[in-house]
Parts: sequence; structure tokens; C-alpha cells
Amino acid sequence: MTSSALKALTASTGNRTDCWNTPVTFVADVIKFFDGSLDLDPCSNDEENPNVPAKKVYTEKTNGLAHDWIAESVFMNHPYSNSKEWIPYAANQYECGNSKEMILLIKLDISTKWWTSISSYPWIAVNRRLKFGSGKGAAPFQSAIVYLGNRIERFNDTFEKYGPLYVCATCGTVPIIDQTPLTRAMITE
Repeated sequence: MTSSALKALTASTGNRTDCWNTPVTFVADVIKFFDGSLDLDPCSNDEENPNVPAKKVYTEKTNGLAHDWIAESVFMNHPYSNSKEWIPYAANQYECGNSKEMILLIKLDISTKWWTSISSYPWIAVNRRLKFGSGKGAAPFQSAIVYLGNRIERFNDTFEKYGPLYVCATCGTVPIIDQTPLTRAMITE
């Protein structure tokens, strides 16, 4: 990561690295979504004492981008300084069938080129700034939770407390008519 990119990402958090440990309460929701067991975290902080308990982890040293993600369930909170590689790679791992189901916690930025690699998947716009790891304050950006899989109702049931669900109106991957934020009432009607 360049020095200026690191400074921009960490200006208000006090965290001067690109390691943003996922909030513990969010990790609990991920584990709940995957029925108590997660197969892979390709962006883990540590092999011995990971922030996200997964059966298999890749760290900065073992580089998740250098491996196929053969897994039923994947959770990714990647180094945000390198979204242009991590996010398209994650989408590719799902689309080629290596990973059966994924949850991505990402920086919400629909103005980027990498966003197009996930724009057809359901996502939740987190309605508050998350506090990652041991940072002094909340992140200086809004987050999104992106879902790659076929259990959209379960995804919404588990993560709706974070914000509204969006789906692509023209993608054909989810049978919803428009790109309007969905509420629980709209899904169950």
C-alpha cells in the first residue's frame, strides 16, 4: 500500500496498518449465518489465533490470492488498499465454482472499477461506520456486506440489522423487480 493510501484509510482510526480485524459482533453474525462453521477466511490476521474462526485461513504471509478457494463457505474482510485485486478474485472463485457461498465485508464504493465484479450480487449498505480491530475510532468510510450465494432470505434475516438490502434490477440473479432498498416486510409480502 502506498503511504498516501494508508494515511487516507487510517486518518481517523489510529490503526496504521492495512490489517483491519473484523468487529467481533459481526464475526458472530457471519458464523451464525454459516450455521456455526466457516470453511475459509482468505484474509486472516493470524494462523494461530485468528480474529475469524475458520477451518482454513490464509494470512498476509500465505497470500489468499495465490490459492484457489475450495470451500463451501467463505468470509472475506480483505486489505482495503487492494480492493482492485481481492474483490474480483473473490467473485471469480465463486463464479468458477470453487466457493459455494461467500460473504464479503468491503468498503462501499460503487464508483470504482472493481465494483462491477460484484455489482450483480445482493448487498447491504451498512448504515453506520464500523469500528475495526483496536482502532481508536470508526472507519472513515461506509461498508457494504456482499452476498454470493443462493440463500438471500437467510442473508437478509441475519444481516438486515446493519442496513438495507439492495439487489440488481437488471441482472436476473435475484427475482426482485428494482434496485430499491428492501425491508423485511417487502421480502415477506
